[in-house]
Amino acid sequence: MMRCAPLLSVLLVSLAVQQVSAQKKPQLAPRPNAPVAKQEILKLTGNKEAELSKDVQILWLYGPEDHRGGEHDYIRIKELFVPMLKTVPRVAVDEAFRFPSQAQFDKADVLIQFLHMPDLTAEQLQMYKSFVERGGGVVSIHESCIMRPAKRAGQYAECIGCSWKGNKESKWSKFDHSYPLFLNTKHPAFVGLPKSIRFNDESYWNLITRDNVEAIGALAPQSLESKVPFSDVLKSEDARSHAFWTYQSGKGRVFGTTTGHYTYTYFDPMYRLLLMRGLAWTLNEDPAPFMPLVSQGITNDKGLVGTTDSMLDYKNRKR
Repeated sequence: MMRCAPLLSVLLVSLAVQQVSAQKKPQLAPRPNAPVAKQEILKLTGNKEAELSKDVQILWLYGPEDHRGGEHDYIRIKELFVPMLKTVPRVAVDEAFRFPSQAQFDKADVLIQFLHMPDLTAEQLQMYKSFVERGGGVVSIHESCIMRPAKRAGQYAECIGCSWKGNKESKWSKFDHSYPLFLNTKHPAFVGLPKSIRFNDESYWNLITRDNVEAIGALAPQSLESKVPFSDVLKSEDARSHAFWTYQSGKGRVFGTTTGHYTYTYFDPMYRLLLMRGLAWTLNEDPAPFMPLVSQGITNDKGLVGTTDSMLDYKNRKR
């Protein structure tokens, strides 16, 4: 019995350390931001009536939902945004499940993707790369940057600029208001926006990054808010870069983000603003025609925009 005492002591100490560690790193509770007065949103969106300079064909790519309700709701978000996008004059929208056909690629001006990307074949990867290089735009959201197996991820990064390296190298984490999203407001997609915005969501970092990728949004501790230049944020050891990025290949433009885990985030006007500004940038268009979508369907009778619902009671669907 005496020989077991040292081992027992080690086990007890180990358990105590785990308990303390768990207390120091509590799980971040999903929580939407408080709704914002519409007048405050209009200061950023403007109220200008404008029309796109050309007809735009959007292709929305989605996949089977793979988390609990309220997270990675690929189908639900598709069903939210596709009808809204169709209200924008000169916009038509098609849908693809898991991967587009060549005919859909040929017809599309921009691909919006929100799904866990399936393992693409060499032919599919070439189809995608050719779409971007000939001038197609891409808006890539959250887990859309992940394609397994990781050994083929480098080829996928040639299409959208960034991709998941694998679980041993790339990182992911929830974040809250203690880790603001810092924006490069000198970039055309984010010009005129606040230098930092707060969300309660999730992001990835340490991604494969191709040439011509520019990080335009990064998560970092709020203590860095006194440092004005965005370049200082990126240099921080604690920064989670490529929360938002842009990439140009051939004639095409890609706007990507690793945020957008929770469904309630898509009901946040500031997040919608970032996505719509990115969409306009990929199309090289004035963002004004997309600005009504920032508050569409989420403005209450008190003039507040957003939601207080965490939306975790939703049931996932395979299709």
